[in-house]
This record gives sequence, structure tokens and C-alpha cells, in this order.
Amino acid sequence: MMLKDKLKTWNKEIFGNVHNQVRDSNVMLDEIPEKIDRLGHLDILMEQEKSAQLNLENVVNLEEIFWKEKSRVKWNCDGDKNTTYLHIIEGIKNTT
Repeated sequence: MMLKDKLKTWNKEIFGNVHNQVRDSNVMLDEIPEKIDRLGHLDILMEQEKSAQLNLENVVNLEEIFWKEKSRVKWNCDGDKNTTYLHIIEGIKNTT
């Protein structure tokens, strides 16, 4: 359990909550066009929009990595069970 706790702490310190970061980045990106509508096409707002878009792309990539790693962990935990089932099914197909 000590390793699991340390990995959870490391994950939160390095990645934070990736899902919240995606949500926050979307909100930030959605707010910029409203500002542009109110204030006009200012260079600073255009730069903010560009920066917010890059930030969203980065956190979406992190979220994708998160889900890939989570699926790998699930496969490592449940993989043998699934492989056994597959071999049983293949054995049945080969005998019929």
C-alpha cells in the first residue's frame, strides 16, 4: 500500500487532476471569443486565444495518456483472466 499511496501523491503533484484541467481549459477558451465580441480584435486577446488553444491541446494529450495508462493497468490486472477465456473459446472453435 505504501507504493500505491506514493504513486497517487506523485500523480497529483505532477499531473494534477487532468479532467479538471481539460474542463478549465475549455472554459478559458470559451471566454475569449466573448471578450473579443465586447472589446474587438485586440492583439492581446488574439494571443490569449492562441495560448488557450495550445494549453487545451496539451491537457487533452495528457488526458489521452492518462486513459492509455489506465487501460494498461487494467490489462495487467485482468489480462490473464481475459487470455484464459480467449484460449477456452479458441479451443472450443478448434474442436468443432
